[in-house]
Amino acid sequence: MIRWLKDGKADAREEEVELLPAHALFATKSGQVSEEGSRDLWQVILEGYQARKRQGTIDDLRAQLRQMVNPAGRAPRARVTAESFGQEWDTQTLLLETEPGLEIHATLLIPRAPGRKPGVIVVETEESPSKQASQLAARGAVVLALAPRGLPRKRDNRPFSGDWLAATRASLIGRNLPAMRASDILCGVDWLASRPDVDPASIRAVARGVAGVWLLMAAVVDSRLSRLWIDRTPYSLRAALEGPLHKNLHAAVIPGFCLKWDLDDLRKAVAPRSVFWTDPTDWTDNVLPIAGDFRYRGFEEGDELIVKEWMR
Repeated sequence: MIRWLKDGKADAREEEVELLPAHALFATKSGQVSEEGSRDLWQVILEGYQARKRQGTIDDLRAQLRQMVNPAGRAPRARVTAESFGQEWDTQTLLLETEPGLEIHATLLIPRAPGRKPGVIVVETEESPSKQASQLAARGAVVLALAPRGLPRKRDNRPFSGDWLAATRASLIGRNLPAMRASDILCGVDWLASRPDVDPASIRAVARGVAGVWLLMAAVVDSRLSRLWIDRTPYSLRAALEGPLHKNLHAAVIPGFCLKWDLDDLRKAVAPRSVFWTDPTDWTDNVLPIAGDFRYRGFEEGDELIVKEWMR
């Protein structure tokens, strides 16, 4: 410490320190951080937000997202690492190169029916394809289930911190994690659209949870995503500022976004294309009864009927 911070000019010998009793070290009268009249940090942040917010335009929102989300504009290179064959569809395990040297995990389900078929992107947060992917393939779609960069995430038994490390590292190099994942989704769109068995005018996408935010961002930038299905995605980013707890908020934070817009503005920016939004939640995964154009599952209703409804 002396060498590097004091230019080598200091004395390393211990000095006597006056030891005070515990009560003399209290920052408050009771010794507790929270006292009557005090505020938590999230309340201070909320006050600052409320003082600065103003409604931005949809055109400005589209312009900002075009700067942040950088679609490749070409089909990414893909490596097939495994292949299997079934009665209704064949399955390929892929690695898609969305940036030079960066590969993401994906699984392709190819129905055996002839001719061009609808293409569906399933945005996954795990490496293995979800049941949704199989249900969509069973309805005749070519399904690309992809996990954007940084996923699947290593389990760290921290239910509220989420992707804080990846989000922080992205910020330190001037990039944004949700925007990069939206770019990965668009690389998947490029790749599906390049296939001879896919109708490029009929490409849809589905995402669950916080991944729905990335999908909305991608759809604002690329009109080839003709229909979206957002499931159990928080209905509002601004709502995350109104309470002390939230899950995986780091994976959805866009600097300055909440000062001008909210997730409903993303939905407006996608219009007139269809956004099928099921079971909107808060930031602790609780489904909330929100007024507006939302579809709620019936008691014990699964995905099968909703897949059928969305694919009509």
